[in-house]
Amino acid sequence: MPKFFIKTYGCQMNERDSEQVAHSLIARGYERAAHESEADVVLLNTCSVRDMADQKALGKMGMLGRMAREKPHVVFGFLGCMAQARGKSLLEHLPHVDLVVGTQKFHRVADYVDVLVARKATRPAVAPYQDRAIDDLRFSIVDVAEEVGSQSTIRDQHLGPKQATAFVSIMQGCNMHCTFCIVPKTRGAERSRSIDEIVREVRDLFRVALVHLAAVSLDEKFRHGWAKTIHAQAASVQSRTRI
Repeated sequence: MPKFFIKTYGCQMNERDSEQVAHSLIARGYERAAHESEADVVLLNTCSVRDMADQKALGKMGMLGRMAREKPHVVFGFLGCMAQARGKSLLEHLPHVDLVVGTQKFHRVADYVDVLVARKATRPAVAPYQDRAIDDLRFSIVDVAEEVGSQSTIRDQHLGPKQATAFVSIMQGCNMHCTFCIVPKTRGAERSRSIDEIVREVRDLFRVALVHLAAVSLDEKFRHGWAKTIHAQAASVQSRTRI
């Protein structure tokens, strides 16, 4: 089966989103690669909170252009906040990029990767590339649209055999619109998961001996309020956990 590699930039919420994408790919039969050079699918989950974060991801994808020339079957993609903010413009200077997925579409990534892997497997080999574009941009997939209910799609975990810590996404977006912050633009309006959903995920995690849980939210007040509620709702596991 194809192998995938995900490099994550930025905050703990991005880490959680990457875990969800990894879970979706593993459920389809993909294997996680230890290094990008071993992968058939390379995804960069990006951050846009500062320009430096953008430049790191752009620079990394630029360096992967050589790999794209040498291994034309490999799928390359941008995910997350920078993908949301820049959309299809990312394809203009990085023509080997096959996939651009925004912050409300992580649950669609595995579907898109399946399509792209199959498409590239049937494409005739072309060499050398010389000065031509690596890929025909008409076949790239860009999805940065809003989706109702997307906050409830970050719910699956793929834990390692000795993993004792996990992130749980409790909400997406922000309504604060602070002058200096891009989050409302890249993550959208505030949307919360239900308490029942969150408690169910937490209890499932503790059944596999997890002992430390980190709630991820873009609103600090919301996160602290949630922690009090989850302690009350999940009282049966408090004696052996840290939330």
